[in-house]
Amino acid sequence: MNSIKLCAILAIAAFWLSSCEKNDPITELGTTNGEFSAQISMSFNNTRPGIGDTVVVTVSTWQRDDKFDKVEFQETIFETFGIEMSLEKGTAISTIDVASGNNTFSTLVLNDTIKNMAVWKSVVAQELDQYWVTVSNNYVIRSEYELERLDGKYPSDVTLISSLSETDFGVLKSILAYGITADDYLLLFPDAPETHFTNGGTYALTSLGINNLKENLTKEALVPIISNIAKKGNYNVQMDARVITPTGAVTTAATRIFENNI
Repeated sequence: MNSIKLCAILAIAAFWLSSCEKNDPITELGTTNGEFSAQISMSFNNTRPGIGDTVVVTVSTWQRDDKFDKVEFQETIFETFGIEMSLEKGTAISTIDVASGNNTFSTLVLNDTIKNMAVWKSVVAQELDQYWVTVSNNYVIRSEYELERLDGKYPSDVTLISSLSETDFGVLKSILAYGITADDYLLLFPDAPETHFTNGGTYALTSLGINNLKENLTKEALVPIISNIAKKGNYNVQMDARVITPTGAVTTAATRIFENNI
């Protein structure tokens, strides 16, 4: 009986010790690659900046053993937009706001990532001491960031047309075919017969004219008669920050996205 009691006591003790280890507050701090993960937070003096504004970005970080490799500030810039375009003889189209009855919908929306997690400021471990704040017992790094308007693969001028894929240009031609004026059509196709034009109504072109434009219009022919072109949509700047320890453990701050209309 004593042996049975002893075994039961030992089993209970082993379970208790195992439970203590799982709930050990030191263990719960977490380790990655053999080191305690650093902590990091990020804040801004302006949470709704416009293009051209300067934002003060503040990153605060600390680590149990004070082991750091570097702290990085990162930017991701991406835009989502349609095209507003007018031609010399009165044609005006928008690929992002197309009306049909009482509804408005988008027909050609382009996406472009201009920068992806690009590092715009880096502070290495040897430089961190200059950012130490005794009162808060952590490192506080402040840096100014200017929100610039940058173009990626789609320029903000007529050369945007040349940057379109053949598929996207095909969609643009379809929109243009239903919105073009007869005078602009004649600039593109000076020898077009009367059968390409309607005598009034919703569209300037008949099905023959519409199909001719879709099949035969080229980028090179369109660009010279564009009087104005602009991107319309959203321009987004995503801010990230991360801290890295010497063994490569990475901790990231909560992401913030600044959105502006273009």
